[in-house]
Amino acid sequence: MSVWLDAVLILIVLLGLLIIVSHRLGSMIQIFGLQSCILGVVPFFLYANGIEFFIIIVALAAIVLRGFLMPSFLYWAIRHVDMRTEINPTIGIGTTLLLSGLAIVGSFLLASKLVFPMKIASDMVIPCSFSLIIMGFLLVIGRMKAISQVVGYLVLENGIFLFAMLLLKKMPLLVEMGILLDLFIAAVVLGIVVNNISDEFNNTDTVQLTTLKD
Repeated sequence: MSVWLDAVLILIVLLGLLIIVSHRLGSMIQIFGLQSCILGVVPFFLYANGIEFFIIIVALAAIVLRGFLMPSFLYWAIRHVDMRTEINPTIGIGTTLLLSGLAIVGSFLLASKLVFPMKIASDMVIPCSFSLIIMGFLLVIGRMKAISQVVGYLVLENGIFLFAMLLLKKMPLLVEMGILLDLFIAAVVLGIVVNNISDEFNNTDTVQLTTLKD
């Protein structure tokens, strides 16, 4: 089972790299949705020997919210703005990919130094979660289009969610659902901001916001 879990985690990180190299917003959203669906099955591998009902609920909620509802919402957003691609990112795609590769290596080195108080089904969970967090952060700071930054934020949240799954049995179901609800609300708010920017300025390039004055 550990081999399958490792394979799933590697696939999740590879999908993160695919998001990094994508310049078409539709492709980024589609890959994010696939990554989130795969992320949703990780609890079944982590707790295969002691699966409980609330773990199934959390996993299904992650798949539905992150894998389907949020991508659908983001597709709706890009249909209402005059934007389909990220043409001139602040940090080039090649540079972002290089930094992501270094982040992955650094995450594995850092994770090897950490001592977790309980046995983990796979030693790759922590470094993979760190890698997703850093890749999401790079997308947020390296892309100029607001929707690209939203996707980056969601990738970052996927990394946080992956790490939180290590403590799933220690955390009440209400807390887990609260995290998912907060993430959903954040995506909705960011989507509203994107649409308002487009309505007011006919552009969702966040660099244009630096020219705003009272």
